[in-house]
Amino acid sequence: MADADARDESDGVEATGAGRRAGPSPLRTVGARTGGALRRVWTRASRARRLGLTVGAVAAVTALVAGAGLAVQPRYDDPARPAMLVDDLRGEPTETVWRTDLSAESTPGTPAGCTYYLRVGGVGDDAIMSAQTAELSDRCGGSGGRLVRVDGETGDVTWSTNVATTLGRAVRSVSVTPDDDERAATLTVEVDAGSTLARLDLATGEVTDRSAAVESSDPDEVTRIEGLSSSSVLVSHQPRSRFGADGTGPTTEDDDRTRFELHPLDDLDTVSWRGDEPSQATVTLFDDELYVLTTAGGGSRVIDATTGTEHPVPIADDAYGWPESAGDHVLVAFAAIDGQRLVAFSQDDPGAIGWSADLAGDASLIVSDRCVTVTATTQSGDPVVEGPRGAGDDDGQDDPGGRVSVTCLSPATGEARWTTSLPVRSGQTVQSGWNPLPDSAFDQVQVSVSPSSAFGDETTTVTTFDAEDGHVAFTATLPGYSAPLARSRTTVYQLAFDVDGRSSVVAFDEHSHRELWRTSPTEAVDIGFWGPHLVVTGQDGVVRRVDDPRAVADRG
Repeated sequence: MADADARDESDGVEATGAGRRAGPSPLRTVGARTGGALRRVWTRASRARRLGLTVGAVAAVTALVAGAGLAVQPRYDDPARPAMLVDDLRGEPTETVWRTDLSAESTPGTPAGCTYYLRVGGVGDDAIMSAQTAELSDRCGGSGGRLVRVDGETGDVTWSTNVATTLGRAVRSVSVTPDDDERAATLTVEVDAGSTLARLDLATGEVTDRSAAVESSDPDEVTRIEGLSSSSVLVSHQPRSRFGADGTGPTTEDDDRTRFELHPLDDLDTVSWRGDEPSQATVTLFDDELYVLTTAGGGSRVIDATTGTEHPVPIADDAYGWPESAGDHVLVAFAAIDGQRLVAFSQDDPGAIGWSADLAGDASLIVSDRCVTVTATTQSGDPVVEGPRGAGDDDGQDDPGGRVSVTCLSPATGEARWTTSLPVRSGQTVQSGWNPLPDSAFDQVQVSVSPSSAFGDETTTVTTFDAEDGHVAFTATLPGYSAPLARSRTTVYQLAFDVDGRSSVVAFDEHSHRELWRTSPTEAVDIGFWGPHLVVTGQDGVVRRVDDPRAVADRG
């Protein structure tokens, strides 16, 4: 009996009474029958048949494992601008794909430390680099005005040209605005005092002097390029007495006036509009419209840059902010006694108001074509106090102290698409943050909170919101101050600046929001994406395209 009971226990069958045994469970019966059938099939099968059954079993198990893996794979949202996605760098980009010494290529013989290069424009994935003089001395001479086109894929120098030689005058710096077809570009050239225009053939690097068409012929006047659009250029002419001997300035008094002119880019000898505006006026060019905002003289107006027709602005407030472009509107935040009034002017109908909204007096804006993000204090925390970083309250409680609201207004209608709030602890300040450029794939809204009111603190808390519905895309603690840089299929990139002004790139997984890597802080002049590729420009004029070593290896 003991042996029988032992056999019962070993078979996993529970005794149901003296000398009685329960039958096997249905599951065990099915399993036993299935196992027996499989053993019979295996015994009777030929060698080839056994091999086929083995391969089939392995395939089935592999499919099962793969299916389970797919179920836990992260899901990455499609970006609003997929064409702007950059390289997907999942590991720290320590591999140098190419290296180009622009000082050796473009300014040979210049003493070390005298010249550095800045990216001042782009053509596709290529960069237009401009030489800058690091110090004004006889040792360094003048290298400003040298432009170089660098192939973003290979690092090859396509052409190098000297704007200063073409103009026959000293050049401080050059900015490049490519035409829509990227065949040519307009150059804004900073000279000894003021600025002037030139044209650049982007295929060959040939420069054409256009200064005579816009500069004043009066030797006692200084001409400055104040604005440039795809169709027009805004020029000012001011007395030379407003400028210092080194070209610094201008310095104006309250009753001073400045003469402005609008010229069509395709016919610079023509003046489409001319105005004599007070020194305190804000004069800003947006595409085919010019905004003159002032309470003096003719008052605030919107001017059609094509025809020169003036349209009075129906705003009675005494002060105003700086105009900003948002989609089909130009936004201006006018100061009022009880806050601010945000006015959206239509770019299709000069002077017409598309929509307006009342804002708090301390509200600040982050403007893009996806969101007009308004941040404002909703609950004040304790006053800013000096003390060690991260010090909490005496009772150890994690008290937020205050809150700031974050609201996304539709650029088209001004309606609130979503609103939320963020905690602001004692001693912290909201820096509002940055929105990406209109052609960036980083399609989100970012708000930064610093640990104190002083710029350059050790860390900043960055909260990034989805522009569509306001949900938190990710939160990160970054050194110093940061701004959104770019996005790839699975990775988002932030550009961070530490207390010493050094910059680094921090990468996050787009799904989990965990930090993937960060580069060591560097004193490089620039770190950014040329098209899809990450490129570092050093102070020594050396430019390097960097990549994830594993990705480079995979490409063979």
